Amino acid sequence: MVGRRMVVVAMVLVALSSAGVVGTTGVVNLDGDDVPAFAELDGGTDPLSADTDGDGLTDGVEREYNTNPSIADTDGDGLDDGAEVDQHSTDPLVMDTDDDGLDDGPEVTEHGTDPTVTDTDDDGLSDSEEVNRETDPKVADTDGDGLEDGPETLDYGTDPTVPDTDGDGLTDAEEVDGDTDATVADTDDDGLEDGPELNDHGTTPTNADTDGDGLDDGPEVYRYESDPTIADTDGDGLDDGDEAGKYGTDPTLADTDGDGLSDAEEVNGATDPRAADTDADGLDDGAEVDAGTNATVADTDGDGLEDGPEMNQYGSDPTVADTDGDGLDDGLEVTQHGTDPTVADTDDDGLSDAEEVDGETDPTAADTDDDGLEDGAELTDYGTDPTAADTDGDGLSDGMEVNRKDLFPDADPMRTDIYVEVDAIEGVDTPGRAFDSIEDAFDDAPVSNPDGSSGIEVHFVVNATEIPEEVDVDRESWLFHYAPTYFTNNGKGYHHLLLIEDGDLGSTSDGDRFVGRARRGVMIVETQPKQRQTGKVIMHELGHSLGLYPDVHPGIDSTRYSDSEYPSVMNYNVFNYEYSDGDAGPNDFDDWGYIEEEMFTPRVSAIEQAE
Repeated sequence: MVGRRMVVVAMVLVALSSAGVVGTTGVVNLDGDDVPAFAELDGGTDPLSADTDGDGLTDGVEREYNTNPSIADTDGDGLDDGAEVDQHSTDPLVMDTDDDGLDDGPEVTEHGTDPTVTDTDDDGLSDSEEVNRETDPKVADTDGDGLEDGPETLDYGTDPTVPDTDGDGLTDAEEVDGDTDATVADTDDDGLEDGPELNDHGTTPTNADTDGDGLDDGPEVYRYESDPTIADTDGDGLDDGDEAGKYGTDPTLADTDGDGLSDAEEVNGATDPRAADTDADGLDDGAEVDAGTNATVADTDGDGLEDGPEMNQYGSDPTVADTDGDGLDDGLEVTQHGTDPTVADTDDDGLSDAEEVDGETDPTAADTDDDGLEDGAELTDYGTDPTAADTDGDGLSDGMEVNRKDLFPDADPMRTDIYVEVDAIEGVDTPGRAFDSIEDAFDDAPVSNPDGSSGIEVHFVVNATEIPEEVDVDRESWLFHYAPTYFTNNGKGYHHLLLIEDGDLGSTSDGDRFVGRARRGVMIVETQPKQRQTGKVIMHELGHSLGLYPDVHPGIDSTRYSDSEYPSVMNYNVFNYEYSDGDAGPNDFDDWGYIEEEMFTPRVSAIEQAE
């Protein structure tokens, strides 16, 4: 440098000498930069170079800008002084001309921003803020979301580099315009993000319950699948919120339990909208409403049968306790009596079921006592007891006495009847007057009948069979072997009387002559010269046929007691048409009472088999 300075000095002296201007070297400008050479030498610039530092500004101009002519970038901002002055209009003495936090050099060379403008893109953020936030300082809306970077950062707290800061499907500008929170995906915290609320469901993202039904939009969409824009999705009269929260019903089904009633109808009607059959009676609530029953009471009419079985099983009316009006509640008919609650007279016997229950007959059997007469006919037509097959106790069922007039003429089921078949050996006459006397005696008997009368009707059916004369009438063989052969009404409830000639029965070992012989149901009698005598023998043997024997009373077939002690034709000392009533004293016996209580009636198996 010393050498260069010496050369320069020499050149200056020569120049001055030639020009004749010795003494004025202070104004010599060798390089044309308007700076005297000696000033340059003194200031450290090159008097032979107009732009000592090569920054695009002559040393003289640098003196004007007060920049350092020997340093290309006086302020060290990355831009030569000439570029700052001539190209960018920046201050070469200030690193950050616009005071935006970025040196002028980086603004120009790295960021492309205007170093003279603090906010190149005029978005409200200085260029350095944008660089620091990694936004584009040259673009007002870096993310193109419709909001400039400044408001995003300063006003809304959104990310200016992301169009949808909260990722909810709406740009930040859409959220700002729609008054939603661009930094919160679900502004109203209803379980639905703002974007789906607007774009998919039509809900309001700032109102958690768009339709005001008591359910937030999110649960409506994701849990209940109801419509968040309609308060009553299924149109059943209940808001979705009440259905889900208060009643536990399905807000998408008008009839949650499928019982035929809408949920609102059930709520208003006090039935359970979640149970098809609120009262568990076997009928769905809707069916109960249609039938007029109470869907909250299992047995609407209180008859002991639940409504379901009444309608579905028995066909009875669940709103009427006694469907058939027979006097029995339907429940009693089914559970206790086994009757049909829809038919007043279950067994069709002419008596209502209640009448039968009260009368202790069987309402399920037309003929309770199985006597051949239906219960109604027994009570209303004949006055007989429908619970007793033989009302008058004569051994003949009520049905036989009523229905078999061909076999039992003049039979009365309310009076005791005795039927006797009278057969005779050829040539033997029947004692008609004797039969009349016997009938009169029985008619006056102190025997009570169900109709309130007294007496017994004896019916002699004469000459049913005429026995050939040659038939052996030995008393034993006849009674035990031959009688059934000639007995027309054998097995039909008839006593059998055979009349034979006097003397045919023979005598005892003591010489006493037999005039009659009998066992229960069968008699053999010798006709006597007088009908009165024959009649007494017949009445005596009839007593045996009815059950009067010595084992019943010792005075029977005996002379032990006088006629006054035991005044009965069963006493050998008595010759009248009478049985005793037991009032004659200690040795007497109540023949009539025994007959009334213990009377023997021959079997009726032949009638029963025929029927």
